[in-house]
Amino acid sequence: MMVTERVISYDRRFSEKTMKIVRNILLIAIVLLVQSTLFGRFDIYGVRPDLAMLVLLFLTNTAGPVESIWYGLLIGFLQDVYSPDYLGFNSLTMSIMGFLLIFVREQFTVEKGTVRLLVTFIACLVHDALYLMMYTHFDFLLTINLYLRMSLPGSLYTTALFFVMMAVWEWAKEGGILIVIREFLGNR
Repeated sequence: MMVTERVISYDRRFSEKTMKIVRNILLIAIVLLVQSTLFGRFDIYGVRPDLAMLVLLFLTNTAGPVESIWYGLLIGFLQDVYSPDYLGFNSLTMSIMGFLLIFVREQFTVEKGTVRLLVTFIACLVHDALYLMMYTHFDFLLTINLYLRMSLPGSLYTTALFFVMMAVWEWAKEGGILIVIREFLGNR
């Protein structure tokens, strides 16, 4: 009897963990697909938000340290598929970001909205700094030029998008859409 209960308990935990991993991989694929297709239309002067960084931030809040690094590697590899000339740059930088985000999560309390926004902004800046150093082959002037022209506005855009997503999430979590529908129908 005890062995059967242990097997069932193990099977249930394995199944839940497997489903979580599959869900996260599908989320990564969907986000990268949306970023490469739909968000090309939402650029402002050539600057686009980094949805891949947002999904990595989300996943590191719910995953363990090793999983976060693997998710960073997967996200980076899927981004590298689009630019084979720079194969490995995104994989390395996103893996490093997965590690750094877990480190930040373990060292600091990242519950307040302002801290989350600051972490998002700094994570985008660090990721872009690492990537641009490799992209420009450590050409300092070109790195600074691209960083100021593209990375800084892109980080601000990504942080602003994160702010909107965080507000919508909190609103929906508090029953926002249901409240609006009830008020519209006159039922309170």
